[in-house]
Amino acid sequence: MQQVMLETGRLATPYLMKRNNLFAFRVTEEYMQFEDWKQSVEYYKRWQDRHYKNTKEDYYSFLVRIKYSGSPNYVSVLKHVSIKKD
Repeated sequence: MQQVMLETGRLATPYLMKRNNLFAFRVTEEYMQFEDWKQSVEYYKRWQDRHYKNTKEDYYSFLVRIKYSGSPNYVSVLKHVSIKKD
């Protein structure tokens, strides 16, 4: 949920929300589009199943290792995302 909040600006980023893309997935430089938000979550689950093989590895470390984001501070910022409304 923290990733959804971070990637979509608390579900407020119009471009990603119109595309139902909760995790800001891209194909090359273009953001993917899903029919609904559930498809986005299902895609993320399939993506995790393909890439996150070692469940003993800390998930944050995994995100850094695979370079999930181009931002060097992604995990640090992600860890500070609160789910509660500010």
